[in-house]
Amino acid sequence: CPQKCERCGRAGATIPCRAATGCSRLYHFPCAAASGCFQSMKTLRLLCPEHVAEAVDTEDARCSVCKGPGDLRDLAFCTSCGQHFHGACLDISLTPRKRSGWQCPECKVCQTCRQPGRDSAMLVCEACDKGYHPFCTEPATQGLPTGSWRCKNCWVCSDCGRHPAGLGSSCQWSPGSAVCGDCQQRRAAADAPAAPEHTAQPDPPAQTSESPVPSEPTDVPIPPPELEPVGGDEETQPLLDPNETPPDPKEAPPDPKEAPPGNAESLPGELASVEVPPSEEPPEELPSDELPLDQ
Repeated sequence: CPQKCERCGRAGATIPCRAATGCSRLYHFPCAAASGCFQSMKTLRLLCPEHVAEAVDTEDARCSVCKGPGDLRDLAFCTSCGQHFHGACLDISLTPRKRSGWQCPECKVCQTCRQPGRDSAMLVCEACDKGYHPFCTEPATQGLPTGSWRCKNCWVCSDCGRHPAGLGSSCQWSPGSAVCGDCQQRRAAADAPAAPEHTAQPDPPAQTSESPVPSEPTDVPIPPPELEPVGGDEETQPLLDPNETPPDPKEAPPDPKEAPPGNAESLPGELASVEVPPSEEPPEELPSDELPLDQ
């Protein structure tokens, strides 16, 4: 059956644990470093984390800084020179990502151009402890950042969780920023209403049930008040000329039946006297003693 790595579970593992008591664990070379195994370049011996204590008597199980074995589980193996260093002596916390392919400060090279450079003049990723020249980064970095910095292999957007390889071509990212360009725009859009760009208007006082609600002004003209009709119904009132003097309501119009035609000089308000022609006067009544005898 294929030999599987103790750490990743994939086939192709060829480095066994050389413990004196016997051990069946196998590792890939990068997986052995990430797991914290002790590796000796001189003896080509590997001890898994459970049997790492057996390396205490070996010659190369010494920290190049403190010159002692110290905590063997805190030893990091440089893949370039083969020396060991305590993480505490280098003031770094060892993690599986940092242990895999780790290089000491003297052997560190740029991961892009593979050219050496002084550790103080290189960008060192806080996640994997790999080095990069500032001009070799994508995008290029101007100078050395003062805060924490992550390479493109370790950088992750804190909002969407995407890596630079998964970002679109239009999405900008910066190793010194916590979020990608798209998420920065979303944050700016979400914070825009809260920004003090405009002076907040005070809320109008709340209207109570006792105070009437003022009616809104309209453009409809208000008709003039209706005049009360002077006697009679509105339908029978004649239209008056505004230039003429209105008649006196106390004066009654003449009766057309009694007024003679053509008499235009009647006094206003008084009935004209009717003159009876002489021919139409009734005969005088004679006293009874003077009646004719023939009647």
